[in-house]
Amino acid sequence: MQQKLFNVEETKKTYRALRHDVVRKKQLDYCNTLHHPDQKIKQIKNVLSEICGWGDLSILELFAGQGNLTKIYAEYGEVLANEYKGKVFDKLTENIKECALVHCNKVDSFLDFHELISIKQKFDVVDLDPYGFPNRFFPDVFLLIDKGIMFVTMPKPYVNIMNGITRAHLISYYGEHNPSKEKIIEKIATWGICHWRKVELIDCVDCKSVWRFAFKVEKVKATEYTGVKNK
Repeated sequence: MQQKLFNVEETKKTYRALRHDVVRKKQLDYCNTLHHPDQKIKQIKNVLSEICGWGDLSILELFAGQGNLTKIYAEYGEVLANEYKGKVFDKLTENIKECALVHCNKVDSFLDFHELISIKQKFDVVDLDPYGFPNRFFPDVFLLIDKGIMFVTMPKPYVNIMNGITRAHLISYYGEHNPSKEKIIEKIATWGICHWRKVELIDCVDCKSVWRFAFKVEKVKATEYTGVKNK
């Protein structure tokens, strides 16, 4: 039987798929070169040191991972650290056992953040750092902040393998399959208005395959924000 020869395009796709699998494994193993803890920690310290004293904040980490950032957040206040994966959660609890103000919660953040909203919980800082795109949290995640900071980790769309599902997902949220950084920032700010939150970008760190955004979030009165009074 004659062996099938792959054409150039098939070979490229196979190489990208294999490369993606390697990157994903490193992410799941929490390799520092892909989770960028140093860049994120520097940004957190720069942003939070400007807005507060030590130990004053209430902080929600929706995907705490192994706790690299959790230990830093614990310097600024009380932390609710969510993580769902069993082995990762065990590592998280081990790494933060000396942090008295950290409360670990083994839950699926995609579901739990709705529970937090339902009990009207509020935070000064929300860290949104899932594996993959955080879009499913918007716009309702803004209901967790009346006045504070939201850190958002956003994968760059063009570094992903653009399959049909990813393409449809991005189009549904941004109107295009390869939104620019500016378009993503604009949409996140617009989603804030859905719940009358004024959202302003105050910092952005480029971490190779992802952007790390820091937004200032503040609840505003609809009449004041729009300049229109109800009749």
